[in-house]
Amino acid sequence: MVYGEGEHVIYNGLEICLIGETVRRNFDGIGEKEYITLYPAELKTTVYIPIEKCAEMLRPVLSREDLLALIDMMPSVGDVDIDFSEAVKSGDHKAIVSVMSMIYNKGVEREKSGRHLLKTDRRNFELAKKLIDGEIALAFGIKADEAERFISDRLAKR
Repeated sequence: MVYGEGEHVIYNGLEICLIGETVRRNFDGIGEKEYITLYPAELKTTVYIPIEKCAEMLRPVLSREDLLALIDMMPSVGDVDIDFSEAVKSGDHKAIVSVMSMIYNKGVEREKSGRHLLKTDRRNFELAKKLIDGEIALAFGIKADEAERFISDRLAKR
């Protein structure tokens, strides 16, 4: 897929970035290559992606319609037999939401027995939530910290 300057994409499955200009750089000392520049939403840095790696490292953000469909299916999502990193690599939001649901339910069960959620699970849940919240914020012009309320309001109307 070809992306254009000014578009938003997901980089490496977890980071929302704005696409900048296409540039030629020599980072390896061997020869120049063509790169697209990415500006991550939450970092004050520039990322350079070789043009030939775009298909494997970038994916488009979800549309409003796709996000609303994802929210609508949240209550009925079942656990899938996939780990978090595989869900992120695949870009399958249904799998990501399912992993989030599985982690959340695991946390509830652990809390009942007086234990805490494992750090890895808590980190994965927060990374997935950040991604979903960021895409909702971008698509609907709200702040990321308002996304949870947006989801709750949408689900309450069903």
